[in-house]
Amino acid sequence: MRRAAPYLVAMSLAAGSAAATDAEQLARDASDWLLSGQGLPRDYRVLLLQMDSADRLLAIAFLRRVGLLTDRPWTVEDVLRPAQPQTELAK
Repeated sequence: MRRAAPYLVAMSLAAGSAAATDAEQLARDASDWLLSGQGLPRDYRVLLLQMDSADRLLAIAFLRRVGLLTDRPWTVEDVLRPAQPQTELAK
């Protein structure tokens, strides 16, 4: 049983790193937008509000660093707001 423990830890770490967070996926998408000369999509705020607040903060920081997020600032309330499903945002 003791020999299996390091293997199980390594497998769980590999599985956890394989799944991309919302912020990581948005960073990849934003890099593609930037390299192709596009700006943020019109619904980028909706996309960010659907994320968990921790991922949202990372995504906002990334977008600002790469120069894509230059318009109106995000309030602290919007950054820390719980994730909202698409149906609630349409209201």
